[in-house]
Amino acid sequence: MFEVIDIQPKIGSEVRISREDFLAGTHAKEIEQLLVDRSALLFREMHLTGAEQRQFARTIGTVTDQGDDGLSMISMNPEVSSVAGYTRGAFYWHIDGANDPIPAKATMLSAVVLAEEGGDTLICNTYAAYADLPDEEKAKLEGLRVRHALEATQRLVTPQPTVAELNQWRSRPSRSHPLVWHHKSGHSSLLIGATGYYVEGMSREDSDMLFTRIQEWATQDDYVYRHKWTVGDFLLFDNTGGMHRADWYSLDSDRLMHRCTLDGEEPITN
Repeated sequence: MFEVIDIQPKIGSEVRISREDFLAGTHAKEIEQLLVDRSALLFREMHLTGAEQRQFARTIGTVTDQGDDGLSMISMNPEVSSVAGYTRGAFYWHIDGANDPIPAKATMLSAVVLAEEGGDTLICNTYAAYADLPDEEKAKLEGLRVRHALEATQRLVTPQPTVAELNQWRSRPSRSHPLVWHHKSGHSSLLIGATGYYVEGMSREDSDMLFTRIQEWATQDDYVYRHKWTVGDFLLFDNTGGMHRADWYSLDSDRLMHRCTLDGEEPITN
């Protein structure tokens, strides 16, 4: 069984597949193509074990070396998650690995414990958002580069940091990427998000306005899929032509997701 049901016209599809075929990678090529075409893929109530999530992940890419053999616990509780201190940054639109030379290919989440209120996951399709821009706007964005840094995200969470916090954030590498990513496939996407600190060569005022305007365009309802979780749901989303964020939930929530990330495969060369 392999059935695909589009959820919205420009983003999001539900994939119905037998557990055996899912774990064996029988339809891995189709899933990889769907990931690019649809940005967000939902596999309802799979109830995957950590080992099964890793097994599936390896059918479509190389699992990033994070957490326990590639499986990370995503929680606000520092006793559960080693990255709990940075998790609040996930409330803002971002891509994973924006500060890396090659951003992550994809991210996948399995719902273990849900928040009592909130905690939806939102994904937007920045391929479609770019494609729908007027040609005049595309011409203005061409050649612009954005500095991406952990500090940009963390200032949203902690707007008045200490010197120690600043030093910690700045110890992580920052990267300069084109605002428009022209992919080897021939398609283009907007490379934006909360890690975007400023547009190089612009005043801070103009940079902030441009970045805000483009992000507002890309996160219109037409380009966004909001997933309301059920325990056991498995959500796979593209990281090269999309952004994602978690909707707000209580910081003392027991919400827990199992996450795997796939290493990037396409360097940003333009």
